Amino acid sequence: MTEERTLTDGSPVPADGSHREIQANGMQKGYVVLSEAERAKGFVKPVRRDYRHNRCGGVTTMSQEIAETYARNPSFYSGTFCVTCRDHFPLAQFTWMDGEPMDPAAQAEAKAVEETAQEQAGELKSQARDKQLADRQAVLDDERARAKAEHAQREAQTARDDSNKDRLA
Repeated sequence: MTEERTLTDGSPVPADGSHREIQANGMQKGYVVLSEAERAKGFVKPVRRDYRHNRCGGVTTMSQEIAETYARNPSFYSGTFCVTCRDHFPLAQFTWMDGEPMDPAAQAEAKAVEETAQEQAGELKSQARDKQLADRQAVLDDERARAKAEHAQREAQTARDDSNKDRLA
């Protein structure tokens, strides 16, 4: 099923592509978004409006309609506009203000890296717990051995004392 598309103002997407005409400010005359009805179906990502261009550091705020389109379908766009550079660039050059890459492929890669890091951290914690348990067990074993040795010494002393009493009696 094809997603319904309109321009940000709700008008139909011109078949002649005239909405792509670049204005003096570097932006297109109009931007394609998912229709209001399509966006109303819900979002798979948070609705975020502000993003940073990694090359220049500039922050751009997009319209609510474009932000909702990204949130509904993160793969809808392949590029976006930088207000500082006054030009369009591939998504790979941008990050959301929370640090997540705008490019869905980079998001998947970042998620995989994060999951691997979490698994490794879990393994390290488990290894640390195992070492703590082994260290504690070694301490307990030492205490047990010391207690046995002390008990054996007391028994030996008691036996000597009993032997001395028998000789004296």
